[in-house]
Amino acid sequence: VCTTEGPVVTTVRALLTPPPNKELRVKANYIHHDKLTGAIGIKICAPGLENAVAGSPIMILGEDDDVEDLKEEVMSDFATLSKGLATDSEGVIAVASTLGALEALLVFLRSECNPPIPVVAVSIGPIYKKDVMRAALMHQRHKPEFATILAFDVPIDPDALSYANENKVTIF
Repeated sequence: VCTTEGPVVTTVRALLTPPPNKELRVKANYIHHDKLTGAIGIKICAPGLENAVAGSPIMILGEDDDVEDLKEEVMSDFATLSKGLATDSEGVIAVASTLGALEALLVFLRSECNPPIPVVAVSIGPIYKKDVMRAALMHQRHKPEFATILAFDVPIDPDALSYANENKVTIF
């Protein structure tokens, strides 16, 4: 599994999907599966997945597979995408819930907006105080228009929200 800390080899305890016509984010009794195929949103219960990158590929270790080769392969998509996530020297911060959502947000900001919106930093997952502190630095650089976090489908930590209010950082 691809994580922000590098590849993780683990044993899956459970594969869960929501009931029909429900989303993963909605609390419900999940359906347990022994095997799944195709592209589907699932919850994976396994140790070591705290920093897993949502939307990244998962590799299954077979009897004839080399662990190191699979680790390299699972991280290669993340490395390729990371190059596409290159940031500017100044700009807003972009945060999204998954790798695919972040990529789509960056394409929108760079290609669809006129003029393009520069992005100084990106992250996947909740907005924390450290993200707001980084955005607040734009006030010191005399660029208050960039003291902004553009977020897609992510929660905001209460400490981060109060720090943003105190330091005039806008979160959309």
